[in-house]
Amino acid sequence: MSPLQETNTGFTMTPKFTPLTWTDIIKYLYQNRTALIVIPFSVAVLVLIFTLFISNRYTATANLLPSQRPSLGFDLFSEDGGLSSIASSVLGNETNMESNRYIILLSSYSTSTKVIEKFDLLERYEVTESKAPYTNAIDILSERTTFESQEEGNFIISVEAETPELAKEMTTFYVDVLNQENTRIATKDAKQYREFIERRYEQVENDIDSLQTKIIAFQNRYGIFELPEQAKEYFSLIGALTAKEVEAEVKLQLLSQTVQPKSDTYKTAEIELNAIRNSLTRFYNDTDSSNIVLNFGSLSELGAKYFRLYLEVEIQTEIAKFLRPIYEQAKMEEVKSLPIVTVVDAPVIPEKKSYPKRSLIIISAGLSAGILLCLYFILRLNYIRNKEYFEFLKG
Repeated sequence: MSPLQETNTGFTMTPKFTPLTWTDIIKYLYQNRTALIVIPFSVAVLVLIFTLFISNRYTATANLLPSQRPSLGFDLFSEDGGLSSIASSVLGNETNMESNRYIILLSSYSTSTKVIEKFDLLERYEVTESKAPYTNAIDILSERTTFESQEEGNFIISVEAETPELAKEMTTFYVDVLNQENTRIATKDAKQYREFIERRYEQVENDIDSLQTKIIAFQNRYGIFELPEQAKEYFSLIGALTAKEVEAEVKLQLLSQTVQPKSDTYKTAEIELNAIRNSLTRFYNDTDSSNIVLNFGSLSELGAKYFRLYLEVEIQTEIAKFLRPIYEQAKMEEVKSLPIVTVVDAPVIPEKKSYPKRSLIIISAGLSAGILLCLYFILRLNYIRNKEYFEFLKG
């Protein structure tokens, strides 16, 4: 049984909702085929007429390859470990860093201002009379330029302009500005690096001069010029005197058994032994600080001081040997002025327009109008079939 609704006059049947079938929809759309053809076609024609008033634009493209940046001394290090490993870690992601640098430089306010002034874009973009002409011009320019880093490592600059010639000229100008700005920054980095190495190298040279002055003063004060050789001679002298002492003792012992102690031979041998012993005692107990070779008690302290001075000289000399080639390379890097990017494909005058894509716009407009019109007819048919139901819901 159908549901009933009580009214003032009795009970009435409640309207039922009748869903549409595909057959119903197709038949109804076929009945309105004229509208489905004429209206989308008319929309497409109107859109075509509208797009004719849109200015054509042309896109020029430059394909660039980042050149190797100055190594700033890293190539002087060994390939195995050490600072070369640090250099590899710093420079390993160089491609992405360079691409990000390019995007920053090309998108900067200064670069955009140069392009606007170079090609009089305030007039071309018709923003001269606006409240913020440069801001508006930069916004339009950013919409018409593309800077992309490719997975292969190359870098693409694309510029869209009203004429093919202008698109090519603007793209070429962007490449030139990129090289100029990047070279300026690279030169600045090389200069700062050179100044740092130069200061360090000059400091080492000054330290070496100071240490050499100290060594000369030390040598003049203590009479030391080659401590190892002098100490060796000193020890050889003591050894020789000690051997003579033993020889004199043996000789005196033999004489004591053969001659009288009062004899001249015995007394001479005794005098010789005492002289040798006095010499050894003087060598071992010399208190004259200026006679370092004979001042055995001060030999270890002064020797340590002597060797510390020479160690410092050797260390600073090795540092100077290390810094010298890096310093020379830093000076060379500073004066180099090589292009930072290599142009793989130079921009050419585009033969076809890139905007507006009239065919795509017209087809999209026609299809959109047809879809919307079909949706309208389906909703209309649904309302006609279920008019009583919708009126019942409203009541």
